[in-house]
Amino acid sequence: MTLLLFRLIWGVAGSSTALFSHFVGGPGKLFRYVRGHMFKRGAAPAPGHNPVGGWSVLAMIALLATQVGLGFFSVDIDGMESGPFAYLVDFDTGRVAAEWHAFVFNIILTLTALHVVAILFYLIHRRDNLIGPMISGSRRWTGEQPVLRFASNRVALAIFLLIAGGSCLLIAQFGRA
Repeated sequence: MTLLLFRLIWGVAGSSTALFSHFVGGPGKLFRYVRGHMFKRGAAPAPGHNPVGGWSVLAMIALLATQVGLGFFSVDIDGMESGPFAYLVDFDTGRVAAEWHAFVFNIILTLTALHVVAILFYLIHRRDNLIGPMISGSRRWTGEQPVLRFASNRVALAIFLLIAGGSCLLIAQFGRA
């Protein structure tokens, strides 16, 4: 949940290439990219997420938010490992939440596998290594440089993790009530 909150905050207040408004376009932009650029070997890379990657990020965030939300209210069979807000729903509703929680997890695994396949596709077919930039948060770029909103990415990371982590602690505290 902390990482989910962090990504939501970073998508609104992070560097220019991390902003949702930067990499999420409409369906037309998505289809133009798939038809015109995605399979071309020499196509210029995007400074951040391409349109397919942007929609993939949104899908993953939506699935993770659903997973977290369902987990809050999930009840396991013996009631020992229930979510922090399971006491707010009856047993049957908590079990339904737990079943959907398991189902959504499998969808997340599938989307994660597709993400890995896409990264390998870009590495092998397009000769565009996305792994290093995903880990470091930066890549060699000759075009217009992304705009950073903070003096340091490390400072921004610390601030956002504190906000997201603090939010999670508050939610956990309310769940014990």
